[in-house]
Amino acid sequence: MADTVSVDYLYPFNLLDSDWNNRAGTKRVVVRLTGTSDATGETDVVKVDLSDLKTHDGNAPSRTVVEWMEWRVHGMAVKLEWDRAPQSTIININDIGFNNATTETDFRDWTKFGGLADPGDDDRTGDILLTSSYGYSGDTYDIIMCLRLKD
Repeated sequence: MADTVSVDYLYPFNLLDSDWNNRAGTKRVVVRLTGTSDATGETDVVKVDLSDLKTHDGNAPSRTVVEWMEWRVHGMAVKLEWDRAPQSTIININDIGFNNATTETDFRDWTKFGGLADPGDDDRTGDILLTSSYGYSGDTYDIIMCLRLKD
């Protein structure tokens, strides 16, 4: 049995279910990642595929910038990375938050200094990957993040 996971675009609404060309000019997307573990975990699973998105000129973005992120992780560790060579870490989250925070839900806003930018210094995809570890059956994650698209 595999983990139960989903990727939902909250903004623009139903992004992958409708004609993206109607949303030309969208500079940001908000995506929600959820998962319930069966104790097998996920390793480098593509959660945000840049080829599914389009910048204002109608092309797929070459990079993304994480502006803010909110999450709730219970009982496991989650790592988000950009697909680069080598992979570039966005954030490591464990079940007690980020950087040993003691809150169950955590929020970080990086917009004050321009966001967390994908280094984009190679020809890899720049997709956002998720790896979960140390999970037991029933452990969960719920991550919402705002991404700015870069040409």
